[in-house]
Amino acid sequence: MMRLLPLLLIVTLSFGQEKNLPKVNLKDMKNKTHSLNKLVEGQVTLINFWATYCVPCRKEMKHLNRINKTYSDQNVQVIGISIDDSRTVGRVKSMVKSQKLEYTILLDTEQKLYKNFNTTAMPFSILVDANGKILWEHTGYLPGDEAQMEIEIKKALTLQKKS
Repeated sequence: MMRLLPLLLIVTLSFGQEKNLPKVNLKDMKNKTHSLNKLVEGQVTLINFWATYCVPCRKEMKHLNRINKTYSDQNVQVIGISIDDSRTVGRVKSMVKSQKLEYTILLDTEQKLYKNFNTTAMPFSILVDANGKILWEHTGYLPGDEAQMEIEIKKALTLQKKS
């Protein structure tokens, strides 16, 4: 037990470290550059990484649309970030249109931001507070995951009211 204590302390400390959203500029579908940090400033933001060839991503999109609409009056937004590369990025516009996405879509064609999170799975979502602090990360999508997203959003809103 005594040997486990230092290990537990290290694990606890590493999980206790705050992670902030990296400072990055991304283009939208009209080739306009946006500072992601400026976009999330002052709002709880669910950032969702996806690609046109990802089937679970498409299944999740209708829920993200609903979450964006449901919580928009509470200073919550969804930002979708396509990680399609130069070969498949041309499909993003038609995917956004066919899915009737009403939230902000940005492009990470070189996957520079996506690779910051040491994941290869999609979809991949992070929830950040109004200051860009990462509160929660989630990999993949199974039906029902959207309920957990809403729980995390409500927790973030409660934290925001307290500060």
